[in-house]
Amino acid sequence: MTKNWLSYDDQVALLSQRGMHIEDAQAAVEFLSRVSYYRLSGYLRHWQRAPQHGDNRFIEGTSFEKIRDLYEAEQRLVNVLDEALHPIEVLLRTRFAHAYGRIIAPKGTFAHGEGFTQSPLPNAERVEEHALTNLDRSKESFVTHYRDELKQGHRYKPEAYDRMPIWVAVEAFSFGSLSRLIEASGQSGVLDHIATSMNTSRKLLPGQIRSFVYLRNRIAHCAKLWNHSVLDVPGLQPKTVRRIKQHYRNFTDHSIYKILIALDDISTRSGLQNSWLENSIEPMLKTHPLLAQGITQPTKYGDTPTDILRYAFI
Repeated sequence: MTKNWLSYDDQVALLSQRGMHIEDAQAAVEFLSRVSYYRLSGYLRHWQRAPQHGDNRFIEGTSFEKIRDLYEAEQRLVNVLDEALHPIEVLLRTRFAHAYGRIIAPKGTFAHGEGFTQSPLPNAERVEEHALTNLDRSKESFVTHYRDELKQGHRYKPEAYDRMPIWVAVEAFSFGSLSRLIEASGQSGVLDHIATSMNTSRKLLPGQIRSFVYLRNRIAHCAKLWNHSVLDVPGLQPKTVRRIKQHYRNFTDHSIYKILIALDDISTRSGLQNSWLENSIEPMLKTHPLLAQGITQPTKYGDTPTDILRYAFI
């Protein structure tokens, strides 16, 4: 189908034409000038009758203001998540550099892959290449200070980083690269040292970090969290799952909420925060049941029970 350009006023008119109730058309125009129609459509589709078959009409009682409230509630949740993720990322950088420097070597060896278990696949990229790519692209003064001008083509040789301490290098790694290095350091003892220092499970920590990277990337790219089914699912202790379901709420395995539980667990065990889930997350979810539904038990378009959607407008 051909998609035509529409002014903000025309976008509001289209929503109204499709059966959406709009209390304040001008306020709706102003909102769509800040949050695009396309971005909002990821939420709207749950209230449309059969968009997969071209029926974009809204179910009876659909309210623009209520869906806007859902979006804004999610943004408040995002801000709280960002505040929790940042100190965990800094902590992991610190603990990884400290453990690697103590167990393997303080400088240079990371660039040559020492201390990391490599993939057995014949054409697989070496683990340290992710970190070296970060360093090669960096223009930070602390990187250029320790990086020697030893190149092969357009890339720096690993030897270019022989003078660089690991605690310097780690500050230029992406969170994703850091996650890969931590996961690959299991046989060298680095992972064990990190997990012990954080009072957490060596077995679960790498998967939990991957899920934190996944969540951080979605937040960084302003991607939707509500009714999103997670790909990188963190592992949890069975007793943790039982406690959360007993004291707070049920959740599905691929929910954003499961990552939040892992965040709470790591934050508590490492001493960063205490009762974060209870004090920062649960009050937000309790005041917005529709947000809670999509964060704890995500559904695909057309699979959310109509009574839950209609309840949002009561």
